[in-house]
Amino acid sequence: MDKIKEINMLMVDDHHMILEGYENVLSRSKIKDIQLNIDKADKCDLAWVKIGSGNYHIVMLDINFPISEGSKFLSGEDLGIKIKQEYPAIKVIVLTVLEDSFRLNNILDNINPDGFLLKGEVTAKKLIHCIEAVITSPPYYGSRISKLLHSRATHKFSLDKTDRVILYQLSLGTKTKDLPEHVNLSLRAVEDRKKKLKDIFGVKNEGNNALLEKARNSGYI
Repeated sequence: MDKIKEINMLMVDDHHMILEGYENVLSRSKIKDIQLNIDKADKCDLAWVKIGSGNYHIVMLDINFPISEGSKFLSGEDLGIKIKQEYPAIKVIVLTVLEDSFRLNNILDNINPDGFLLKGEVTAKKLIHCIEAVITSPPYYGSRISKLLHSRATHKFSLDKTDRVILYQLSLGTKTKDLPEHVNLSLRAVEDRKKKLKDIFGVKNEGNNALLEKARNSGYI
C-alpha cells in the first residue's frame, strides 16, 4: 500500500466565503496518496507571520487585497514575490479575478507561480487538478494563462514594487515632489519612473489622473 503524504497548504484571500468555499471543495475531494492539511489567512501580513512559523508546502493566494496602514505588502503579488525569495521550496498558486493581459503578464514575470488560475474559470475539478499538478509536476496554468504565454513576446515591460508604490502613493494624492519620501529614489529618478509608467500605459502626454485610471483598470491599484 502506498504511503500517504501529508501536504500543508495555506490559502490566502480577504473574502472569507471564498476561503470556506475552497476548503469545502478540497475537504470533500480526494487527491491520490495525499492528505491535505489546510490553513487560512485573510491578510497578507497574517499570512507572512504564519509562513514564518509554519511548515507549508503550498501557498494559494489572491492578488487584490485592501491595503492596511503599516502593511509591508501592497498586494498578493508582493507576498508571492517574498515567498519565492525567502522560501523557494514553497509552491505558490495564484488565483485571481484579474483579467488584464498586461497585469497577468506582470504576475507571471514577478512571481513565476507554480500554479495560476483565473477565478472565473475555476471549477472544483480544475482546482483539484491544479493542486495535483503543482505537487507532482509544476507548473499548472489555466487555459487563459496558457494562451497568454503564447503571446508574451508582445509584452516588453514589467512593473516592479517601486512602480507599484509610486502608483499607490499617487492614488492617495501624494505629490510627485514628495514621492522620494516613500521610495528609495531621487526626485529625478521618480520623474523618470513616472514617464516610463505613462509610456507603458499609453498616456504619455497626459496627467496623473489618466495614468491612475489606466493603472486602476489594469488592477494595479
